[in-house]
Amino acid sequence: EINAGDKDALMKVEINKKKLASTKVKFVYKIEVENQGEISGYATEITDYIPDGLKFVQEDNKQWTPSNVANVVTTNALAKTLLKPGAKASVNITLEWINGENNLGQKVNVAEISEDYNFNNSHEIDSTPNNKVVGEDDLDTAPVLLSISTGAENMVYLIPVFVVSVAGIGFFISKKFIIK
Repeated sequence: EINAGDKDALMKVEINKKKLASTKVKFVYKIEVENQGEISGYATEITDYIPDGLKFVQEDNKQWTPSNVANVVTTNALAKTLLKPGAKASVNITLEWINGENNLGQKVNVAEISEDYNFNNSHEIDSTPNNKVVGEDDLDTAPVLLSISTGAENMVYLIPVFVVSVAGIGFFISKKFIIK
């Protein structure tokens, strides 16, 4: 188990070339929302934009629903969780690598607060939910690099932490890689 303290670290997963065909890699992303504002609110919907080369498996993700758009899933798992100022809540999503020698390289998962609500009907002052704009603090990315190794078999568990903030609600995404 490796804990990456640097949220901007690119995590590298090496897959043994001799075991490539039988290797299964799953990425468990912990999506954490934090209210960094002064009023209570809800993250009523979170959207995950699945990168090419990874797939969503419904059996691994009971709280998530595929949308009408390819490689986009949503959850309202935190919709009824009132986040008072400073409070945090999280939900996980598991994505599976589509095994293939031609499916290596960098994969960047993106998650975003796509709907929010507060009793004051106040809007975010520095972000707009559901617009997929990089740099806004209601969206975060988590990159990983998949490559082939020719050495001994690797059993790797990685848990990097990625942090962004939102005026009112902050959004965090972290990931854990499991190679079987």
